[in-house]
Amino acid sequence: MNSNRLANLALFLVTIGWLFAIYGVMSQVGDPAPDTPIAQIVATRHRSVAVLVVGVICLLSSLWLSGRVFPEAKVRSILSTVAVVGPIVAFMVVLY
Repeated sequence: MNSNRLANLALFLVTIGWLFAIYGVMSQVGDPAPDTPIAQIVATRHRSVAVLVVGVICLLSSLWLSGRVFPEAKVRSILSTVAVVGPIVAFMVVLY
């Protein structure tokens, strides 16, 4: 694949990765209803963790792709790196 396509793929993976990661985290927030069977709670938790892992893999793949295409597509590479690292840094600043 050429570098333009890889840079666009990195930007796409950032978007998909954050959506999956947010869904994976937010679907685990809250308590289930008291009459929910344990098997359903466990299945929901496994699905949430799987979606979270896919989101993190997408974000890491985006970072790898942006590093690979940096010499040819500097602006999109920096943009995708900032889109991955920026929210993490902002969250850490707010947290601490």
